[in-house]
Amino acid sequence: MRKFMLLVAMLVVLATIAACAPAPTPAPTAAPPTAAPKASSSSSVASSSAAPSSSAAPTKAPEPTKPAVSSSSAASSAAVKVNNPPASAAEVDAIDLKGKNVQVVYWHNRPQKDQDLLQTMLDEFNKSNPYGITAKAEIAGASYNDVYNKVNAAIQAGAPPEISVAYQNQAAFYRGQNAVIDLTPFVKSTKYGLTDADLKDYFQTFLDSDKNPQFKNEILGFPTQRSIEVMFVNMDALKALGYTEAPKDWKTFEEAACKFTDASKQKYGVDLGHDASRFAARIFTRGGRILAPDASGYVYNSQAGIDDLAMWQRMLQKSCAVEIPASESYGNQTRFGNGQLLFTFGSSSGLPFYQDAVAKGGKFKWDIALIPYADKPAVDLYGASVSVYKTTPEKELAAWMVIKFLGEKTQTTKWAIATGYLPVRASAKADVVAAYKANPAWGSAADSYAKMFDWFQYAMIESPVAGYDPVRALIDKDVITKIIQDPKGTDPKALLDAAIKKSNDVLKENAPK
Repeated sequence: MRKFMLLVAMLVVLATIAACAPAPTPAPTAAPPTAAPKASSSSSVASSSAAPSSSAAPTKAPEPTKPAVSSSSAASSAAVKVNNPPASAAEVDAIDLKGKNVQVVYWHNRPQKDQDLLQTMLDEFNKSNPYGITAKAEIAGASYNDVYNKVNAAIQAGAPPEISVAYQNQAAFYRGQNAVIDLTPFVKSTKYGLTDADLKDYFQTFLDSDKNPQFKNEILGFPTQRSIEVMFVNMDALKALGYTEAPKDWKTFEEAACKFTDASKQKYGVDLGHDASRFAARIFTRGGRILAPDASGYVYNSQAGIDDLAMWQRMLQKSCAVEIPASESYGNQTRFGNGQLLFTFGSSSGLPFYQDAVAKGGKFKWDIALIPYADKPAVDLYGASVSVYKTTPEKELAAWMVIKFLGEKTQTTKWAIATGYLPVRASAKADVVAAYKANPAWGSAADSYAKMFDWFQYAMIESPVAGYDPVRALIDKDVITKIIQDPKGTDPKALLDAAIKKSNDVLKENAPK
């Protein structure tokens, strides 16, 4: 009995101890494993083996935060690596300009009155853009060559401007130094680019002229202005000779020029200027080209080139044409304005200057016309665009925003009216033409200005490749000058063939490496 009572007492004590002890910790509910870094496939497999069994279905926990890895879209679909320069529209879209207060310097070669207009437009951009971009225009020289030389020096010093004017061949040279960027991603950007409606409003031939064949049609500049080569005609003098309209073919042109000539009075049918663009324009109208379509070589030694030089030989020998020395700055404008030339050739952007020359000189009726042609019209389309230099993605985008602004209808209209350049958008045509027609000093030339828009369909491009500047100088020195110096004894074909060889050597030297 005593043993029984002792056993009961021990059981009571054990029960009391158990009641006072803390409850055992329950087994934890298994959660999905956090994805391990992809350092090795073995770590991924080990993580997967810890998955909970189907018999213990836990409440689903929130997905773990994934580490941001900018170089991998798999790590974060929102992250986009932005190269310098941006290589895609998506990269451009990913750039955030807010709060960056980017400054953009624009180098150009326009005179002070145009600088003032340009800065006024940029001041409006500075006030209206939501990104805090500040744009400033600077005159970098009196000519395109001045700007070209200054830009090259700046590139070598590692301090180029954000943007500058540049002819297509100059932009190609900069691109060969990895100094100018392709604007294609910026144009196509959903956030910052141009809409389909915008692109359709631009004259397509203007846009096409900036696609460079040496660099897989990269867009190395964007147009804010353009010109075409035209023929300026003294209409009063032409009608006095018995002609009712400007000559459409070269035979009639040569005939009229010789009828007008009176060397004793220093009156000549036309001038032969030292300008490669005038040479190119004439080659185009005879069915030739300056550069092969694939940019593989210069081809101006075709029959078109031979026929052009032969015509000048005849006209120079008969004094129907006269040389305007390079030292006589804008001598063709002055002589034409004084009634000493029946015809001259030049850029359509020269319209205001010819208007002024005639007003100060002969005060006769004048006009512009298509350059005479063989089988079908052709027009030499040219003009510097605006190129963006490699700096930082933010500066490159800010630079593009400035160019985009200058190409808008309001700005291109103002610029065309003030400078005589052609606007880059079709929507600006009506306002620009109306402004010219409202100015009585333009006379019939205002109507001809309107016709130029119909001539874009005949547009051709000279040579947008690197090294064209020395080729232009070569055409003057080895072709035009030699014809002037010896119009009788020079063989046009031999002259052109020799120049072509030198030109193609330059092309090869400047080809992308």
